[in-house]
Amino acid sequence: MEEYIEEFIKGNKKAFDRVYEKYAPSMFGICMRYSNCRDDAQEILQETFIKVYENSGKANPELPLGPWIKTITIRTAINILKRQRKLILKDDESFFEAPAETDTEKKSEGKQLELLKLLNNMPAGYRTIFNLFVLDNLTHKEIAEYLDISEGTSKSQLTRARDWIKHNLEKKRTDERA
Repeated sequence: MEEYIEEFIKGNKKAFDRVYEKYAPSMFGICMRYSNCRDDAQEILQETFIKVYENSGKANPELPLGPWIKTITIRTAINILKRQRKLILKDDESFFEAPAETDTEKKSEGKQLELLKLLNNMPAGYRTIFNLFVLDNLTHKEIAEYLDISEGTSKSQLTRARDWIKHNLEKKRTDERA
């Protein structure tokens, strides 16, 4: 275990700075998945690390720090979306209308950016469930507890998110052929 983590848990400010430097870039990526703009992602990141600092004494020195910070990041993102009223989950069957390289590595990076752009255009409810289930590996039961919804709502939102992605990818392919 790295020495600064023990100091961080004791509340040492310089150790917190090292934790921030190490984990902020990857946590920002998570923040971007839950928001649709950099400003919102920055807000989530800032609030996350305020909570990390305030709760540093609760971190378990026997466990890796990254997953603990990731959990705080996800919960913070969800709370901010709820507070901003951007996270609206419906239990009905309505469907939201979607807004309308040469090097292998560049192509892969381009596809990742394209997927991130697609996810950012996804309605917030769909995006949140998709992120929690597919990218953060939570179960529908865990998602239901996080969001205070039924497991059925979580499952139906995931199905709609997948349908939304499929519809928009097909639309993009059709537009590219035209």
